[in-house]
Amino acid sequence: MHALVTGSSGLLGHCLVARLRARGDRLRLFDVVPPDATGSAPHDGEQYIQADMRDRAALEAAARGVEVIYHLAAAQRMKPQFAGLSEREIFDMNLAGVTNVLHAAAAAQVRKVVFVSSSGIYGLPRTVPCREDHPAQPLGAYGESKLRAEELCRDAIGRGLDVTTLRPMSLFGPRMTGIFVMLFEWVRTGRPVYMLGRGDNRVQMTSAWDAADACIQAADTPASRGEFLNIGSAPDTVPTVYEQVCALIRHAGSGSRVVRVPVSLLRTGARALNLVRLSPIVPEHYLLADRTFILDITRARQALNWAPRVGNVQMMNDAYDWYAREGERYRPQPHPILQLLDWLTPARVRTV
Repeated sequence: MHALVTGSSGLLGHCLVARLRARGDRLRLFDVVPPDATGSAPHDGEQYIQADMRDRAALEAAARGVEVIYHLAAAQRMKPQFAGLSEREIFDMNLAGVTNVLHAAAAAQVRKVVFVSSSGIYGLPRTVPCREDHPAQPLGAYGESKLRAEELCRDAIGRGLDVTTLRPMSLFGPRMTGIFVMLFEWVRTGRPVYMLGRGDNRVQMTSAWDAADACIQAADTPASRGEFLNIGSAPDTVPTVYEQVCALIRHAGSGSRVVRVPVSLLRTGARALNLVRLSPIVPEHYLLADRTFILDITRARQALNWAPRVGNVQMMNDAYDWYAREGERYRPQPHPILQLLDWLTPARVRTV
């Protein structure tokens, strides 16, 4: 099969490309990041296109002759290459990317488009586990862009394009960036781990390898046409956030201790810092900090004949091992607010 993968250098892109190569697919890779910047250079016979997903002509050229497009590329402020973008720029970039991919797919008569959306479209969960018909009320520009993109996918399906949309929870695996890399660095260096709230809530995650398998199953399953499917770990593998973090600290053999930050204090401070672009986290993080968030993955199991292989604790531990071994280039720059917290946290409260 000949496939185009947008966002090929990222976390999910890395895992999906590895899976597709293993089964012998011919690949065309599309990313804004230079291939030598992440070690994602194409293999023999592959083409790497360094371009912005807002470049319609580049996507049209990339789509010619391929059978499947996996559209993974998306801007988030927690990704280093997009850290300087405003919320409006995040929204506009992501929406333009989906618009251009769907246009290119139709023009090139591509057989299948697999679009990776996000659980972020749901916002604050009203029911747990969240089914695909849960009300959509995203909390920030990233989730809003994914929701609007899904509307564009529905329009394209109505015009005859075969599109399957996946909504994964937070992805874990090699090449991670974002808030969980902060956690890994705290644990790696034995510094305090700041927990948002008591940590008695439960938050599902997704192995990037499991998500890659779901992408391939969606492309290979004709009955998945027009489906919008939740993707995550098996709900019964999801511990509390406190249990999850303690399991990671034990696994790493770290001297880190958990410091609980009251949610009300966190939200007030993060809102103020966010207004002046100094917050180390985005609204989606501090508004969901103490919420249980688990997706119902029944429909994906049935529609794709797919099942997650990796539970929450294992995927976080595996991702940490990758980070400790190979994550030098992904290590976050020390954030001034977090440095201040380290300085203000007295030793006597650094206990689990």
